[in-house]
Amino acid sequence: MVLSKSEAAAALAEIDTTTRRNGLLKGYRIGGPILMLWSVVWALGYLNMGLLAPHWWGWTWLGLDAVGVIGTVLLAQRGQRQAGVGAQGGPNSLRMLGGMAVVMIFVSAVFAVLRPTDPAGYVAFPGLLVGVIYAGVGVFFARRYLLIGAVMFALTLIGFYGFKEHLAFWMASASAALFVSGVWLWRG
Repeated sequence: MVLSKSEAAAALAEIDTTTRRNGLLKGYRIGGPILMLWSVVWALGYLNMGLLAPHWWGWTWLGLDAVGVIGTVLLAQRGQRQAGVGAQGGPNSLRMLGGMAVVMIFVSAVFAVLRPTDPAGYVAFPGLLVGVIYAGVGVFFARRYLLIGAVMFALTLIGFYGFKEHLAFWMASASAALFVSGVWLWRG
């Protein structure tokens, strides 16, 4: 049996599509547990914001972010090993740590420069930023993240305009959407 040039091209295109889809699903399975971890970090951080005086917020988030970053690297490495993707650690882990550091420095710089007078600004900004980041990842790489980003962005705005006096608690409960999203990614 001899394949024509167009049949061979169609078969190669189908193989390429299947390979890309398989890689995307592996990425979702790796990203799901990470999203679930960060939903817990967020819930605890926002609960603390609702319960503690503002001068404790930075310290609370610093500790929780450290746990989140370490957990993210460990979960990513485990997921990559299980999925047979890349090496454990190495350049991917360094890029991930670098990306998280850039975001943390950016948030700190925005707060230092803009100095919101309303504490709700401090509470809402991370939700808006994460919503935009996920939406951007969804637009360019993995479509499911677009929906996750849109939901986080919308929940943050709803809380800011609808429940401002209880925004920290609203955001803590909205982190359940991140957990559900993580399960959705993980389950494929």
